[in-house]
Amino acid sequence: MARLTPTLQLTALLLGLGSLSAQTLPPIVVPKTVIKNTSPDILFSGGLIPRIELNISKENMDKLAKSPRDFVTVTIGEPGQATLEKCSVKLKGSAGSFRQITEDRPGFSLRTAKSKKGQEFHGLTKFQLNNCAQDGTMLHELMAGEMARSVGVPASRCTHAYVTLNDKKLGTYVLKEGFNREFLGKFFKDTTGHLYDGGFVQEINPEMEVDQGDPSEKIRLTELLGAVAEKNPGLRAQRMERILDIDAYFRHLALENILCHWDGYSFNRNNYRLYEDPGSGKFYFMLHGMDQVFGDVRWDVFRDPIAAVANALWDNRAMRERYRTQLALVYDKAFRNTDWPKRTLEVAASAKAKMQAIDPEEAKRFDHRGQEAANQIRARLEGVRDRLADFQATRQPGFKVNLSKYAWSWSSDKGQAKEQAFEGRDCFALNAGPEKKIGYRLKLAISPGRYRLAGLLKTSNIAAPKTAGAQLRLSGARNLAGLTGTTPNWTAVSFEFSADENDPVIVLELEADAGRVWFDRNSLTLTRL
Repeated sequence: MARLTPTLQLTALLLGLGSLSAQTLPPIVVPKTVIKNTSPDILFSGGLIPRIELNISKENMDKLAKSPRDFVTVTIGEPGQATLEKCSVKLKGSAGSFRQITEDRPGFSLRTAKSKKGQEFHGLTKFQLNNCAQDGTMLHELMAGEMARSVGVPASRCTHAYVTLNDKKLGTYVLKEGFNREFLGKFFKDTTGHLYDGGFVQEINPEMEVDQGDPSEKIRLTELLGAVAEKNPGLRAQRMERILDIDAYFRHLALENILCHWDGYSFNRNNYRLYEDPGSGKFYFMLHGMDQVFGDVRWDVFRDPIAAVANALWDNRAMRERYRTQLALVYDKAFRNTDWPKRTLEVAASAKAKMQAIDPEEAKRFDHRGQEAANQIRARLEGVRDRLADFQATRQPGFKVNLSKYAWSWSSDKGQAKEQAFEGRDCFALNAGPEKKIGYRLKLAISPGRYRLAGLLKTSNIAAPKTAGAQLRLSGARNLAGLTGTTPNWTAVSFEFSADENDPVIVLELEADAGRVWFDRNSLTLTRL
């Protein structure tokens, strides 16, 4: 998928008025009303922080209070600049970020030319004002989008804005460009295709909201849905290849994993747009809603996605290897040699300097915001670096990796499973409950070969059948005799296994009528034999 600069296009309008020829007609021009005659490039390069004055009549405020997702009329102003009349606004946000118009900091979706054509705000006709209810740094989406765009993965540009509503100060917001042809032109030569809104926690489906294109014409979307649902694995791969840019999707997935974007398409089936590119005839996913990124330093970049498109590809080892290739390319290009914490501090410092003339107290807050975001990004990217290094190590005989840094998932019925400190060690603690079987699981991304898994555990009063107890094993393998009773000292356990075409799952397990076991997290190691 090429990343292309959009070209300006001139559309000629010809009118026939009686016997007059087209040559005698004056040019027809749709006048534009602009606030500060600058381009979006200047706005999003940090060249200014706009002061946006929203004015909504009492009647329309009441309408928003009753129907917050319906557009009403708003006037958009900026001190010393032209005022945009008859713009459109509705409230934005979902679980966790939505605020009513009567609350302190609602989020806004704005259109400048929905009712009155030709109006632009700094070159934009569609943009959002995010209240950052779930991002105290006010930098997450801005930085994540910059990272994504550096490898050609579509994501909106962001900047900061200072907002008032009917002369009431709301404070700093994140201004984000909308998904429309202006946005699409940064990534695609042809911007006339169907653009779909994924909706709130919604899988791709025949009833997806159409932001652009004919809602009654969904032939290509139907083809994508059919490819995803194809039962024959070989035929499914062929059909997916024809309708989806698979490598582009894997780069999108790589960014979701690196950024720990759990609330995106591949994991929560949320916060995404889908574009049907007429030029290639294929679909592309776009990142969106990245206010909660960088949060989990243990998020595994090889974690199994759960969304339908990913699952249609994921059971094929060749496809998983293809993902890993794209992940490596994304990491090498965007992260290996880029100091993103430093860049984050630069963005925060720039925002502080420009905010100084608007609200000095608010400007000071960018010191803390920048440092917090930089620390989060540093910790997350260090975890990604170490995980990728471990992945490469397991492909070489004799290398050993420690599994303590990984995000293990717990599975239990009515037993208790939690991470806790015990005897000075960071442990997975399992306590038998009524359903008798509990544990932790970790799926490995490794190449076929022979491996040894080892660790330390300690038990207390475990009562279990002969083939149960506390054990370290591979999912799907026959249960071995586990440890029972009480072990006064920490006990070393290990087993060897062969990895084939499937990615193996390691299980730390307690199957017992009663008792407890602690697995020393830092002792868990994997060795390539």
